[in-house]
Amino acid sequence: MRVPRKKKLLLGAVSAACALPALALAQAPAGVEIYGRANVSYERITVTNAPTDWEVVDNSSRIGFRGKKDLGDGLSAFFQIESRVRLDNGGDTFSSRDSYLGMSGGFGTARVGRTIGPVYYATYDYISNHNHDTGNSSDALLALAIFGNQGFMNNTVWYTSPKMGAFTVDVAYSRLGEARAAPGMSQPSYMGLVGAYDQGPLHVAVSHAETKNSADLGGGIGNKDTATTIGGLYNFGGKVIVGALYEKAKSDQLVGDTQRDYFRVSVMVPVAKHEFHVNLGMVDDRLDVNMADAGAKQYTLAYNYNVTKEFKLYAFYTVVDNEDNGNYGFKTNVAGIDNKSFAVGARYNF
Repeated sequence: MRVPRKKKLLLGAVSAACALPALALAQAPAGVEIYGRANVSYERITVTNAPTDWEVVDNSSRIGFRGKKDLGDGLSAFFQIESRVRLDNGGDTFSSRDSYLGMSGGFGTARVGRTIGPVYYATYDYISNHNHDTGNSSDALLALAIFGNQGFMNNTVWYTSPKMGAFTVDVAYSRLGEARAAPGMSQPSYMGLVGAYDQGPLHVAVSHAETKNSADLGGGIGNKDTATTIGGLYNFGGKVIVGALYEKAKSDQLVGDTQRDYFRVSVMVPVAKHEFHVNLGMVDDRLDVNMADAGAKQYTLAYNYNVTKEFKLYAFYTVVDNEDNGNYGFKTNVAGIDNKSFAVGARYNF
């Protein structure tokens, strides 16, 4: 069949556009790794006194590029550019996740760029085994001060010490942005400190995070939010893996301050290709206001089936159960309203 010239031109343009990703990969410099995660679930979500929702939920899918170059004399340079991608509603911002340039050597490792920081990775994320602390079953109770009250932080310098036996120390400092919460207020800032011990099946970390001036309490007075955490994980010969943490958090208010205690424990039982998970968190108060009956519990029951090393199928049931004045949740943050989800999903790491 004879194809008209205009259609030939159109087909040629479409073919060229489809070939661009493959061409880009083929021309990627040697030593640059492309990695990522596709993670999506279908969920039945309910909140107190509201109709049930059925939703496709993206669980922090991502794509990244990273590379490392030997500079000689024990030095190396490295970079990482990682972006959030959404499989539920499409789109996100390039380099929206951990993205930085760094150097490492006998002095340790230094990074400059954007990151969620070492406090989160060494404690909260480390013990969350069932779904990488992502999506609606992620930790809904942690104090936001651990990552600057915002998540991934810009303008961050992060240093990791060399290993001292089984010990390492991490320090991260960030000027959170140029925008002030109120005219004349100092620039918002974040400081995170971590001391970690890793020896065989045991990981233990103690951390302290402080976030200042990210909000105006009134009259140009900035907030000061802190969280001190101890957490760890122990692998009992691959038969049972247990993680736990305790966090003490404090937040300055215009009059007085608020404090709370938070506990979490996670248990994973792997059996051949199967994983069985239980995860329970309990917090006794809120950090934004002093109020009675303002605690909450979060519990998750999960099952994973590892089809291959890269691909797994999973299901979970998660609940955030608020007291009368507790306002924690993944769907809503209304006092006294509970959040629940039953999910089935699939995750592919590459």
